[in-house]
Amino acid sequence: MHYGKEDGSSVIGSSRNVGSNKAPQALGDDLKHVESLGALEKSKSPRSLKSFRANVQKHWRRFWCCYLVAAIIFLAILLPVFFLVVIPAVAQRILNDTDLPVHSAQILDPKVSQVSFTLDTSLNVPMGLRIRTDPISLSLFHRDVQPMQPYLVVNLPSYSLKGNTNMTVTQNNTDILNEDQFIKTLTQAVYSKRFTMSAKGSTVGHLGALNAPLTIDKDIELDGLDKLSGFSIDSARVLLPKEADGTNLVGEATLPNHSVFTFALGNVTLNLMSSGLIIGQATILNVILKPGNNTVALRGRMEIATVLENLSEILVAQMDALVDGELELSASGNSTIYNGVHIKYYEQVLNNLTILTRVPILEILGGTLQGLLNDTDSSLGKILQNVTQILGNVSSSSDTSTIARSLRALV
Repeated sequence: MHYGKEDGSSVIGSSRNVGSNKAPQALGDDLKHVESLGALEKSKSPRSLKSFRANVQKHWRRFWCCYLVAAIIFLAILLPVFFLVVIPAVAQRILNDTDLPVHSAQILDPKVSQVSFTLDTSLNVPMGLRIRTDPISLSLFHRDVQPMQPYLVVNLPSYSLKGNTNMTVTQNNTDILNEDQFIKTLTQAVYSKRFTMSAKGSTVGHLGALNAPLTIDKDIELDGLDKLSGFSIDSARVLLPKEADGTNLVGEATLPNHSVFTFALGNVTLNLMSSGLIIGQATILNVILKPGNNTVALRGRMEIATVLENLSEILVAQMDALVDGELELSASGNSTIYNGVHIKYYEQVLNNLTILTRVPILEILGGTLQGLLNDTDSSLGKILQNVTQILGNVSSSSDTSTIARSLRALV
């Protein structure tokens, strides 16, 4: 029994030794195997690279014509897209991002259905590009009216554009294509501080040998005349006696023009009013309304009988102005005549416009009485001196009926 036990323990012990020695041996074998594989890969990589290159060259020699055809097809698709889509889109984008300022404009020689139109504008082409444009017909229209209804068409010639390029065109006898839309533009220009003029036209731009269709479509914001704000009658005098044609009022007025437009209006007749009552008319001859202040001579007729008949009401309405030593007058359009012809589109705009101004009484009296008051012995001189005294005392008197009776007695 003891012997068998020893054999058993001997067997068990020997198997442990075998298991414990086997693991290090296997690990060493694995490391040797990995090293041998790495060496094998290193030895094979140059040969594999040469083989790959050879295969590529062999493939290219067999199928180069296929790749060439594919490249031609690709370019045949890409180049038209580039030249017909990309370049025109870039050129149009440059044009869209460029302003079209109006430096000045003139509406001259008005006729019943035509005007002479001058436009001074510019285009700024960035990035040092030079673009030659074909002639373009630029339509002026209102954006809010659909479909588009042009009222004027301005024909611009061909231009070579590089950097900031000025473009000026003068077009005589330009047809008014839509009078209602033209009147709408004039109304906005006269009544507004700022107004918008829309312009649209298509042309072809040439960038070297490349051509690109271009469309100008701009909304141009401009200064308006702001109802002729700043209008003033700078001097006026009553003619005694009146002239043969009935003129008994002459003077000077300032017509302001806050816009960049020049308007040839012709002979403009204004109604002179006090508190809505027409008390006379004044005519300004050969009006050419340029940007800035325009000093013009006026001649007219003051309806003295109408003034006297309504003197009490006029004085009541004028009390605030009279206290300041002034007369308050308003003026509205009556007629606009150019070369003997009524210009209806101007009349529709100006006849609805009423402008207000105040005239110093002393300015009127100073001009009227300049010669007459020197002869104090004349009955007319005494009458006018009394008128001066009455008007001078208005500021200290609120009895308008007394003033009215005094003036009626003097005339």
